[in-house]
Amino acid sequence: MLVTIKTEDARLGMFVHAVAGGWMASPFWRRHFVLETAGDLRKLSAAGIAEIVIDLSKGIGPAAAPHRPPFLPAPVADATMAAVPADAAEPHPPSRRRRAPISAEQRAQAVVDASKVIVQAMFDEVRLGRAIDVQALTPVAERIVESVTRDAAAMLNVTRLKTKDEYTYVHSIAVAALLIHFAQTLKLPDEEVSALGLAGLLHDIGKMAVPKALLDKPGKLEPPEMAVLRHHPEKGHALLSAGGGLPAVVLDVCLHHHERCDGRGYPEGLRGDQLSLAARMSSICDVYDAVTSQRPYKRPWSPSEALSRMRSWSGHFDVELLDRFIESIGIHPVGGLVRLQSSRLALVIEGNDREPTQPRVRVFYDIPTRHRITPYDATATVAFDPIHRAECGQRWFGDDWDALEAEILAGPPSPLTPIANVMSKGVLS
Repeated sequence: MLVTIKTEDARLGMFVHAVAGGWMASPFWRRHFVLETAGDLRKLSAAGIAEIVIDLSKGIGPAAAPHRPPFLPAPVADATMAAVPADAAEPHPPSRRRRAPISAEQRAQAVVDASKVIVQAMFDEVRLGRAIDVQALTPVAERIVESVTRDAAAMLNVTRLKTKDEYTYVHSIAVAALLIHFAQTLKLPDEEVSALGLAGLLHDIGKMAVPKALLDKPGKLEPPEMAVLRHHPEKGHALLSAGGGLPAVVLDVCLHHHERCDGRGYPEGLRGDQLSLAARMSSICDVYDAVTSQRPYKRPWSPSEALSRMRSWSGHFDVELLDRFIESIGIHPVGGLVRLQSSRLALVIEGNDREPTQPRVRVFYDIPTRHRITPYDATATVAFDPIHRAECGQRWFGDDWDALEAEILAGPPSPLTPIANVMSKGVLS
């Protein structure tokens, strides 16, 4: 016998047959299950599910409402209580301990946890050969948009924390968050931001057509194995095309997120001018999350190390777009030129794993006076002198930038010297 009850009335031992909003709204992987722990009850409540359908033939039913037999008289107060003041008749209720306010990271973690369940469920359905219910992912993308808009740093930090067992699912959520934040930084329209979030969630759906043993292999893939893996963009594109109703950008990102600007990517070997903005953005976000995540076969790179290496890969990314990405997440790679809040230029000389947005820098140039200053090293903290934005050395110092950069990094502190003698193209303020 099936009975619908309010979620607040759920009890341990109940057999849940269905939840309001359908299976994709459920925080549980199984369609039908028994409520076995207090954590199960908390999951239902946290997911915002108003009602559940329980099966009385397989579990317990609702608790009986307390009632008083109609023939019992109402209790009469003892005569000795008549003289006791009303406020003394009842003991004071115990004071409730105030809960600590929920942090931005906790809010972001809740979004990731709820999204992970739905993404994993959908991916597993695809692996079993079932159709994709794309409509179920739209609310997930919208929740990620809201979380990134509320506190991007918290969301991006949380998505970096993933185990090898959940890498595929959380990687999709992380790429969605990175694409959303990147798109917001580029001031793309809201509908494009949401579509890119959905694209991030589905960009690796083709991996569900790849043998799981290959995806989970702890060592480096052999050439034949890599050839199999490299077909996942095409397989994903075919799966999404068959379902229909998706924005074109979702199909584009799924098919082209492994292309390179020099034409050496896959599956089509397109060059930079043949790739859409969304494809070039997704390539950056996909690689950045992959190399900063714990994988079965490699340690994660720190954000600063990852961005430094990505900047050194000739032909892989759209260079201007990569610089905008670096600016968007506020993590500057070693060797990058930055402008400090004090209107001084500095080179990043060391990353900061605990506070990635506050690296060690070597300050060497004063913008208002347009002079070099005696170099000094400092940590670019909010209290000291935070980084305002990334800068381009060639724009400031022209063709002399490479030599000047090497001198600043390698040489001893130099005296205050006008910069005019090393400039070939003037200073941009």
